[in-house]
Amino acid sequence: MLFVWMGLLKKGEEIDQPLQQQISGFLEQPLLPIESAGALRDATGGRAGYLLIFEAEDRAAAEALVRDSPVRNAGLYGEYHLFEYQNEVG
Repeated sequence: MLFVWMGLLKKGEEIDQPLQQQISGFLEQPLLPIESAGALRDATGGRAGYLLIFEAEDRAAAEALVRDSPVRNAGLYGEYHLFEYQNEVG
């Protein structure tokens, strides 16, 4: 199953270098295949959040992965969501 994790940063929050390194480590985890990951940008090009598309056996496995999100654990998200994703093109 494919899942999408989308987190929107709180206004004015910045990602410092140590946190960016934690994010890189998180994305390199070997347990679940990551299809795509990247920053969400606002109209001015500023970082507004993150989007992650990944495979997991079920929702419980997907929730276990995103529970370890460094940005979530740092309290920088104003909101975040986990969705099952059904690709219809490609």
